[in-house]
Amino acid sequence: MRSRYCDGVTRRDFLHAGVLGGVGLSLPNFLQLAEANDGRKATADAVLFINLAGGPSHLDTLDMKPEGPSETRGEFKPIQSKLAGLNVCEHMPKFTAAADRFTLMRGISHSAGSHPLGQSYISTGNLPTPALIYPSYGSVATKELPGQDDMPSYIAIPKTEWNAGYMGDAYAPFNTNAAPKPGQPFQVRGISLAKGVTIDKVNRREQLLKRIDRRFRDVETNSQLLEALDEFSTQSYNIITSARSHQAFDVTLESESIQKRFAADEFNQSLLLACRLIEFGVPFITITYAGWDTHLDNFAGHKRLMPPLDNGLIAASDTLADKGLLDRTLVIAMGEFGRTPKINANTGRDHYPRVNWALFAGGGVKAGQLIGGTDKGGEAPDDATDIKPDDIAATLYYALGIDPLTDYHTNTGRPAMLVPHGRVISELF
Repeated sequence: MRSRYCDGVTRRDFLHAGVLGGVGLSLPNFLQLAEANDGRKATADAVLFINLAGGPSHLDTLDMKPEGPSETRGEFKPIQSKLAGLNVCEHMPKFTAAADRFTLMRGISHSAGSHPLGQSYISTGNLPTPALIYPSYGSVATKELPGQDDMPSYIAIPKTEWNAGYMGDAYAPFNTNAAPKPGQPFQVRGISLAKGVTIDKVNRREQLLKRIDRRFRDVETNSQLLEALDEFSTQSYNIITSARSHQAFDVTLESESIQKRFAADEFNQSLLLACRLIEFGVPFITITYAGWDTHLDNFAGHKRLMPPLDNGLIAASDTLADKGLLDRTLVIAMGEFGRTPKINANTGRDHYPRVNWALFAGGGVKAGQLIGGTDKGGEAPDDATDIKPDDIAATLYYALGIDPLTDYHTNTGRPAMLVPHGRVISELF
């Protein structure tokens, strides 16, 4: 056991902090992270990360500025929500009535103004760099958290572009590549057996693959690739032959009352599946709800996209709560950036990483809070707000009991810290 100084930091930690100062991690920041994760228990066992891909307009959803100038104000009416101080767009009435069950973080800011960079940033907690491909949250959760032998640990519905990075393919997400349809059994490639294929056939093929594998190892050249193949082969076999995994993906087995909560659209059905998978022990699920890139017809686009989001957020939180899972499931919804206050010539809004919001529920988060804020025009964080995607990453890991300062190594031996620039947002807890 390593000895610690009175503040809980080891000599190795202290020296580590000195080295990290050269790449931007200050000693106070390091000490804050070290203290936050010293001997504490996780507040969450699972994460449901809702990726609002494209970037919703903050001014037309959860950070409305009805007193702003006409060139920025927009078409939608604000409604005072059940959360004091929060006006919500008129097209999110269910959320408006239940907003005090969530905590909203506003004024999140960064400089990654393109979709690939912004998406990478909010999926990994690290500003992208060509020199290193960072692992997504789900890949880290797969490595650090106990999973199920017959279930993937990291599931993306319908898919995600953000993989395991330098951690290797053994920690890559399982993409469903589709969403369930109401009232129909969900057929997932890699889970459901193809027509005419029996468990007996699968067992015979597994034995054949083992014989081939022994021959293949005679010409082994890439140990990391082989380890990933081993991991996938073993788990794929366990999943395909498990009745339990088939049940987990079959949303028709949910009660009729729960199924009726979720609308028929792809996003709501994805949330229904996610709630079921969490019940079956999957520690990390990401759902991509795309379409928010509204350079053209911003208001028509948001008017179409908000009702499914509105219904889905409440249906999912109700379902997780009814199953006794919400307290231990951290739910986060956010996009890669906000959108420009100024409305363009095409009645659209453009990319605006300077301001963004994130919504939190469950997983030990104190509900009913507004954290951070923006100025009167929604153009910048207010003077009291300094929140980056790195901070959300550190907070997510903190909730799962994973030290954001954990050191990994790439396959070339290069050291890589999980979140060198993040701070835990303690107000959430």
